[in-house]
Formats: sequence, C-alpha cells, structure tokens
Amino acid sequence: MLTAIVEVFERTGRVMRPTEIVEQSGLEADQVEAALRALEGEEPPFITKLERRASSGISLVGKPTGHARRAVGAWPTPESIADRLIGALDEAAEREPDPERKGWLRKTAAYLGNAGRDLAIEIGATAINRQMGM
Repeated sequence: MLTAIVEVFERTGRVMRPTEIVEQSGLEADQVEAALRALEGEEPPFITKLERRASSGISLVGKPTGHARRAVGAWPTPESIADRLIGALDEAAEREPDPERKGWLRKTAAYLGNAGRDLAIEIGATAINRQMGM
C-alpha cells in the first residue's frame, strides 16, 4: 500500500485519488480506504494529508513523506547507494568479456562489500550530498 502511494507520487508528482492507489496496488477500494485510515494516525506521518468527502470517504491523498520513502526503500541512503554500487560492479563483472577486467571488477566489488564498506558508504553520502546541492 505504502509502496503504491510512493510509486504514484513518483510517477505523477502530485496528490492522488484513492482510485490511483487501487490501480497501482491491485488492492480493492475498501482495502485501500482502510489502509489510508490506518496510515493517517502514524507518527511520524507517512503522508502529508488526507482530504475527506462529506460522506467521510477519502477523496485526496497528500504526498508521501521522507519517512514513507525511507520505509519502502525509495529514499536513497548512503548504505543503499553503496549496495547499488557494489551490485553494479558485480553486474559489470558478469558482462565483462576481458578476464583481467572481470577480475578487477569482482575484486573491487568484494572489497567495497567487506573491508571497504565504510568507503562505499562515504561514496554514497557524497553522492547524496551532491544531488542535494551540498
């Protein structure tokens, strides 16, 4: 449910109707309504607001918070960027036809996944800071 909210917002960049969440999640409308009511009381919040109709049904769902994005893995962390870097190196090694380069890619991935983990996380933090203009 929360993943569907984040995905709809990432795709549209705007507040959404519950029907959009139904389509994204594959859940029934009453299940989405119940889940939205449950999310409304979470602290810290997962969504910025819920607008209700006169009939008390939910008409609009606000944007997901950073807390929601982190909860579903959509908000980058230094650790997640480090994991992606290591995964990309492993994938590159699999595709590399040159045995020497393949070996270097595997060794680099292994290093960053073990002894060099702190370095990989520092690289991830630097990437996030640059993306945020820091």
